[in-house]
Amino acid sequence: MEENTPPPIDDLVKKINQLSQKQELLANEITDLKKVIYQTKQLGIADQTVDVAFPKIEKVGTTKEILPAPPISKEQLPRVEVILPKPAPIKIKKENKQWEEFIGTNLLNKIGIAILVLGISYGVKYSIDHELINPITRIILGYLAGAILIGLAIKLKAEYKTFSAVLLSGGMAAFYFITFAAYDLYNLMPQPMAFIMMVLFTAFTVYAALQYDQKAIAIIGLVGAYGVPFLLSDGSGRVVILCSYITIVNVGILLLAFRKAWKLLYYLAFALTWLSYSVWFLDRYSYEEHLWISLIFSAIFFATFYITFLAYKLVQSEPLSRWDVVLLMLNSFLYFGFGYAAIVDHPSGELFLGLFTLFNAILHFIACLVIFKSQSHTKDVFYFVAGMVLVFITLAIPVELEGNWVTLIWAGEAALLFWIGRTKSFPVYERLSYILILLAVGSLFDDWEAYGSYTSYNKEYFIRLFLNINFASSLLVVSSLSWILKLSLDKQFVAPAGRLQSAFTWILSAILFVILYFAFFKEIENYWVQRYADSSVMMRTSDPNNDYPVYDSDLHQFRSLWLLIYSGLFGVALSFLTQKVLKNKYITIVAVVFNVLVLFAFAFGGLASLSDLRNSFINQTDAELYFRDWGHILIRYGCFLAILPLVWFNRQFIKDDLFDPTIKKVEIALFHIFTLIILSSELIHWLELAHVHESFKLGLSILWGAYALILIVRGLKLNNKYLRVMAIVLFAITLLKLFIYDMADMSTIAKTIVMMILGILLLTASFIYNKAKKATDLKTDEENATTNEKPN
Repeated sequence: MEENTPPPIDDLVKKINQLSQKQELLANEITDLKKVIYQTKQLGIADQTVDVAFPKIEKVGTTKEILPAPPISKEQLPRVEVILPKPAPIKIKKENKQWEEFIGTNLLNKIGIAILVLGISYGVKYSIDHELINPITRIILGYLAGAILIGLAIKLKAEYKTFSAVLLSGGMAAFYFITFAAYDLYNLMPQPMAFIMMVLFTAFTVYAALQYDQKAIAIIGLVGAYGVPFLLSDGSGRVVILCSYITIVNVGILLLAFRKAWKLLYYLAFALTWLSYSVWFLDRYSYEEHLWISLIFSAIFFATFYITFLAYKLVQSEPLSRWDVVLLMLNSFLYFGFGYAAIVDHPSGELFLGLFTLFNAILHFIACLVIFKSQSHTKDVFYFVAGMVLVFITLAIPVELEGNWVTLIWAGEAALLFWIGRTKSFPVYERLSYILILLAVGSLFDDWEAYGSYTSYNKEYFIRLFLNINFASSLLVVSSLSWILKLSLDKQFVAPAGRLQSAFTWILSAILFVILYFAFFKEIENYWVQRYADSSVMMRTSDPNNDYPVYDSDLHQFRSLWLLIYSGLFGVALSFLTQKVLKNKYITIVAVVFNVLVLFAFAFGGLASLSDLRNSFINQTDAELYFRDWGHILIRYGCFLAILPLVWFNRQFIKDDLFDPTIKKVEIALFHIFTLIILSSELIHWLELAHVHESFKLGLSILWGAYALILIVRGLKLNNKYLRVMAIVLFAITLLKLFIYDMADMSTIAKTIVMMILGILLLTASFIYNKAKKATDLKTDEENATTNEKPN
C-alpha cells in the first residue's frame, strides 16, 4: 500500500515562527492597554474620554521589533473611553403603608357614607312604620340631612377633596330619596315639581362630578339613585313614574360618561337600567295596561345607550373592541326581545311582529346613515351597525315569511356578509356570516321535513321529482356555500386569526358535502315513498269495517337499491374529482371512508334487497296485483355498475403513502371478503334462477374452497404471507361450514360431491405448498454451494 508523505520540515518551522510572532503582537497590545488603564486611574480621569493609539499589526509573515511603551504625562495620555461600573444605589427599606392609606383615606369614608345613608333609610322606614313622625316632618328632616352633608362637603373640599366628594355623593343620594318619597309615598308635591327637582339634582350632580373630577360622586350619587324606586315602592305599580325617573338618572350618568370618558358609569347605567326594567316586566307586565308604555320606554332606554355609545365612538374615533360588540348587541337584542314579548302577548300581536322587527332594522339603518354622513374614520363601527341592519332583516324573514324563502334569504345573506367580512377585512361581518350559515343549514333541514308527508289521503303533499322548491332550495344553498368556500380558499384575502377561522374551511366543506349528498338522496327516497303510497289497493271483505289496504312491498327494496346506486355514483364522482382535480389528503380520506360505507351497505343490505326481488320474481308474489318483470333481475347489474368502481378507486387510494401498512393490510382483507361476498351472491342468484336447491350449501362450499386455493396460489406467487394466512382461515371456515351446517340435511350425492371437490382443492393447495417449498430449498442449496466454492 502507498504511504502518506509528510510535509517538509522547513514548512512546519516557518509556520511555527509565524504563529509565535502573532502571539507576541497580541501580548504587547494587552500590556499597553493595562498600562493605559492603570495610569488613567492614577490621574483620576476615569470618567473622561481619551484616545489611544494601538500598536499596528503588520502583515503576517513580517517581523517588527516591539518596544515597551514609555511613561506618559496627563497631557500626552492617549484618549480612551473607560466606563467603570457605578456603585449600586443603596435601597432604603420603606415601610409599606399603601394598603393602610387606601383603607384609611379612601375605603373607610365610602363605607361610612353608605352605612350612613342606609341608617337614615332604615330610620325613616322605622318612623313610617310606627308613625312616629308625620310625613311633612320626615321630608323636611330628609332634605335637612342631605343639605348638611352637602354643606360639609363644600366646606371640606379645599383640604379634603376625596372625602368631600364622598359626602357630596351621599347628600345628593339623600335628595333623590326624599324627593321620590315626597311625591310617590305622601303626595306632598305634584308630579311636575318632583321631576323639575330631580332634573335640578341631576344637573347639580353632573356639575359637581365635573368640578371634583371623581367618579365616586357619579357612582354613589347617581347610580345609587336607581335603588330608590324599589326601596320605597308601595306596590302601586306606577310604571310611568318609575321609567321616567330612570330616564332622568340615565341622562345625568351618560352625560358624565361621555364628557369624562368614564366607561364604568356607562356600563353600570346600562346594567341597572335593563335590570330594573326586566324586574318590572317579568313581574307586572300586562298587555291590556302596559303595551304602549313598555314599547315607548324600552325604545327610550335603547336609544339613550345606543346614541351615547355611537357619539362616543365617533368623537373619540376609537376602534370597536370585543366588549363594545357585546354591549351593542346586548342593548339591541334586549330592546327587541322585550318589544317582541310585549307584542306577542296581544291577541293581534302576530300581525305586527314582522313590522316591529323591520322597525329595529330601520333604527340601525338610520344610525348607519348618520355614521356615513359624519365621515368618521371608525369604519368598523359603520360596518358593525350595517351588520345589525342585516341581522334584523334576517330576523324579520322567518317572522313574516315561511318555509323555503327563509332558507334562501338566509343563505344569500350569509354569502353577502362573508364577502364583506373577508374582502373588506372586517372580521365581525365574517363571524356574523357563520351564524347565518348555521341558520340557513338548519332551515334547510327543516324544509326537508316536507319529504315523506305524501299519503294516499293527502294528495296535496305530492312532490314532483327534482321539479320542486325543496330541491331548488338545496341547490341554491349549495351554490351559496360553494361561493363562500371559494372565497375562503382565495389567497389574496387574509382570513381572521383564531382557531375557529382555521377550521372554518374544513367545517364548511363537510357541511357542503352533507347537503349536496342528501339533496339528491331525499329526492330519490321521496320518489319511491310516494310510489309506495300510490300502490295502495283496498282489499274488500264481507264486513266493510274490516277492509284493509295492501301495498307493493317490493317498492321498499327498489327504494333501497336506487339509493345505493345513487350513493355509488356519488362516490365515483367524488373519487374522480379527488384523484384528478382536488388531490388533497383530507378529501382523499373522506372519499375512502365514504366508499367503504357504501360498499358495506351494499354487501350487508343491498344484496339482501336484490335477493328479495329475485324471490318475488321467481315466485310471482302478489302477481295478481302488481307486475313482477325482469326489472327485478336487471337492477342487480345496475347496482354492480355503480358500486364496483368504488372498489377500484379505493385500491388506488390505498396505494398512496398517506396510509400506513396496517391500513393497507386491512384493505386487502376487506377487498377479498367483499369479492367473496359478491361471488357468493352471484352464484346463489344463478343457482336460484336455475331452480337448484341447497345452493347455500353445495355451491358456496365449493366456491369458498376454490377461492381459498386461489389465495394460496397468489400468496405464494407474490410471496405474501398475509394472503396465505387468509386462505388457510377461509379453508377452516369452509370445513366448519361443511361439517356443522352443510351436511345436516344434505343428500348423500351432494355430500359426496362437495367433499370430493373440497378434498381435491385441499390436496391441490398442499401440493402447491410443497412444490413452492421444494423450489425454495433448491434455491437455498444452490446459494450455499456457490458460497462454499468461493476462495478464501
